Amino acid sequence: MLDRAVINAGPLVALSLLDKLELLPALFGEIWVPQAVFNEVAVAGIGKPGAGGLQTAEWQSRVRVSPMPDPLLVMELDTGEAEVVSLARQLAPCMAIIDERRGRRIAQQVYGLPVKGTAGLLVEAHRSGLITAVRPHLLALRVAGYFIAEGVIAAACQAVGE
Repeated sequence: MLDRAVINAGPLVALSLLDKLELLPALFGEIWVPQAVFNEVAVAGIGKPGAGGLQTAEWQSRVRVSPMPDPLLVMELDTGEAEVVSLARQLAPCMAIIDERRGRRIAQQVYGLPVKGTAGLLVEAHRSGLITAVRPHLLALRVAGYFIAEGVIAAACQAVGE
């Protein structure tokens, strides 16, 4: 797995709901949050999951301004996803951490970026011995109202033998 990653709002919120933001620096030497993602989660999302965790000085030091996204990105993705892809391209080799299917597909197929989502992060955390099981975390996200497709849950659990 790569040592550098750029993360979108969805996975930040998901890990915050699980109280597992600490997995990110444990899995990656560098973890970056685009300015638009920080604004979405920590500023516009005050009082919501993820906001408090990102407002600490440690996380604020991980915020970076992204280069101007390609017009394709701006037309096809939301601002946060477009900035994740742009910043990951600038910092390559770099993992793009995105949950939304369309954003993942564009990052991977159009820009050739390696991509993981929340479930993939949990699988890596399990493989690294940082968590003991994946399924309870994914089910907890569902209970909290975070959408995760059944197929994603099944694939993640199969990847770790659950």
